This record gives sequence, structure tokens and C-alpha cells, in this order.
Amino acid sequence: MKKVLLIALVLSFALVVPVSATPSTIIWIPSTDIQPANKTHLGIDNYFTAKPLASGQSTGAFTSPDYGLTWGGTNFEYGIDYIASQPSNPLYFNAKFNLLNNEASKVNIVAGVYNVGTSKATNQEVKYVLTSKTISDGTRFALGYGVGRREALGSDNKMILASIDKQLNDKWWVAVDYQGGKSALGATNVGFSYNFAPNASVIFAYDIYNNKDYKNTITTQLDINF
Repeated sequence: MKKVLLIALVLSFALVVPVSATPSTIIWIPSTDIQPANKTHLGIDNYFTAKPLASGQSTGAFTSPDYGLTWGGTNFEYGIDYIASQPSNPLYFNAKFNLLNNEASKVNIVAGVYNVGTSKATNQEVKYVLTSKTISDGTRFALGYGVGRREALGSDNKMILASIDKQLNDKWWVAVDYQGGKSALGATNVGFSYNFAPNASVIFAYDIYNNKDYKNTITTQLDINF
């Protein structure tokens, strides 16, 4: 476990990486999952460029990972993220509420907000509604819509959210998710996770940004529940 944690801490070399501080997620977008009441979740997310740098190209500054804590309540969760690469305004907040959890139809609906920063420049304040449906083989489909602050994201501040994910067995999970628009948040992400302990897993994914000014990245996301 210590080796996995060390890897997750250092895999964070990137020229340009959009900032994201989110609640319980698929890979990039929020999920319809809610942290259980009285549980704490630790997440450490890292992004680094997928392609080797050209000869003479700067590697850029070392980017610290996103450290996030999420706490569960009764039908809601809330969290805080610390992004050390932004020393002046490193804190972001999020919250999510369960509007519907129908066990019979396996339909979930949530509403929430994330990337709530502490300054006008960093406060993206993305408000969203998301619904999911799980079919008989365990595959889950989700679709939603979000709106962020134009002042932080630019004119392309409205976005479709979509995902497909499936738990293959007690160890392996696969997913694809998508966030629309060409703001810093727009991307398609493909990946998988491995549960290496009853309360811990790590996600490996490839991130393709809608805005080609951002380099595609590989992400590692360490998740631990307490």
C-alpha cells in the first residue's frame, strides 16, 4: 500500500492540466454515488502528460496532486480539496444531495455543486443535476447537465455530463465518462480501477480534452475509505 501511495503522489508531471475538485466521481465527472453516512473518503488525484515532450520543450513546474476529503451524511455528502499547485487559492469545496434512490427501478438522481473556489478567478461553481440507470447485467448509464460560472470558465460554461460504468467483479471496474464544452472541464475519459484492499482502490485512466490547447493526460486516482 505504501508503494501505491508513493506512486500516486509523484505521478503529476504536466504542462497544462485543468483544475478539478469534485465529489464522488466516475473518472472525471460526478457520479450518482453518495458517500455513506459517517464515512470519510480520501482521494489523491494526479495527472501527467501522455506524450513525451519534444526536444528542447520545457517540462513545466512540478504540479502537486489534488488531495480531497469527502464526508457522508444522510442522503448527502460534502467535501474539500487542496490543490497545492495553486498556493494563493488552493481550497475548493463541493456538495451533493440524493434526490431519488429507487431500488426497484435502479434509478438514482442527484444534484450538487463542485469546484467552489475561494476567489473570483478560481470559483468555477459548477451546479449540476445527474440521473443514472443500472440495467440487469450491472452496467450503469448516467446523463446530466451542468452550468459553471462564466467568469471562471469563459463563455462555454454549460455542459452535458454522461458516463457508462460497470463493476466486473469484486476487484475490477471499468468506465467511460464525458463532460461537454471546451472550457477547462470538457473531456472524454476512459479507464479502470483495481481494489487492492477492502477499503482502497486506484484508478488508471486516459483523458482526452475537448479543448486542444490542453494536452491529453494520464491520471492515477487513489481512493481510500475510512
